[in-house]
Amino acid sequence: MKFFALLLLLAAAPAGARDRPVDIRLFSLHRISSVNLEADNGGVFCGDRLLKGHARITAKGASLFLDGALKAGPAKTLKIYSHGGLWLSGPGLPRRRYTGDLVFSIAKNRLKIINSVPLEAYIAGVVTGEAGDLSHPEAYKAQAVAARTYIVKHLKNHLGEGYNLCDSTHCQLYSGLGAISPKARDASAATRGEFLLYKGQPASTFYHSICGGRTEDMTYVWPYEHKPYLISVRDGLPGKPYCSIAPRFGWKTKLYYTGLTRLARQAGWILPDEQAGGLRISAWGPSGRAHQLEIYTQRRRVKVSATDFYHGIGRRAGWQAVRSSFFKILSGKDYVMLDGVGNGHGVGMCQWGAEGMARKGFKYRDILRHYYPGTELGYD
Repeated sequence: MKFFALLLLLAAAPAGARDRPVDIRLFSLHRISSVNLEADNGGVFCGDRLLKGHARITAKGASLFLDGALKAGPAKTLKIYSHGGLWLSGPGLPRRRYTGDLVFSIAKNRLKIINSVPLEAYIAGVVTGEAGDLSHPEAYKAQAVAARTYIVKHLKNHLGEGYNLCDSTHCQLYSGLGAISPKARDASAATRGEFLLYKGQPASTFYHSICGGRTEDMTYVWPYEHKPYLISVRDGLPGKPYCSIAPRFGWKTKLYYTGLTRLARQAGWILPDEQAGGLRISAWGPSGRAHQLEIYTQRRRVKVSATDFYHGIGRRAGWQAVRSSFFKILSGKDYVMLDGVGNGHGVGMCQWGAEGMARKGFKYRDILRHYYPGTELGYD
């Protein structure tokens, strides 16, 4: 199959796309001014100077300072190469291990850390983070192909900011190489160079945790151009979907009107003097998920898309409050009860559905065909 255009973004190195590093911004959801460094098994250099033991990089004004076992500063940029592994940590930060080039600079008076890591090592890290609850090798392989395709498709996500992808779920979850799952490493190796294509181009391989019995048509979740392979797909037999094996398949959340009022005001859905007194679903997507909601106030009905509701409540009350838009609403005297199933946006591959299919004997290629109908595998 022809080497498709988007891979040319990765093809500068003769070794091929899959061996060329991608640039990932680390701790992208944190605003940090300092970070602790700890060399692991040696082989950590700042320039030509060996870093031993502990050190600390701090942003002060427009300059960086490296203190501890090795001192350097002030500098605009510090580049550290780690062959044996480098642990990063700090107040409010998870302790994570990285290898490869790490470039420290300042952006908006905060530390900006970019890690250049080989594509396949990065994929093993992503699969570890994104599929850590799963167990079957075929589900891991399906996740590896989906993740690899997503990377290539979205390689320009943050190009204007000086890197390719962030380490949060905005791009794909990446927690470094400190605890790579053997299954994730094996899945990356077993599918090395495989991408999912639609009409010869990388597909948009969105995925989520639990679909609840049926995936959703993408256009009912996001205002993107319709893609024939991101449509609503039944997840197994009615009443017993593949993803029904997932822990917390079903969920319930009680929202008192006082709490709904506060959250709706914070989100800007209702005015500061309005009070929420009711909530109903006014439109549904092909899967049966809510597509449009209405919040009743004392003088009007306010329309809110189910996607905005899901994200708006999640950002303010925690992502376990409303786990998906696949729910029905039961009304009480001073509250509404959301009785739901699933977890996530519902578009593309259902990760727990992939696990369920794998346990029933399906191979990863079958899984990918099921959740992305009309696509085919391509190879670098």
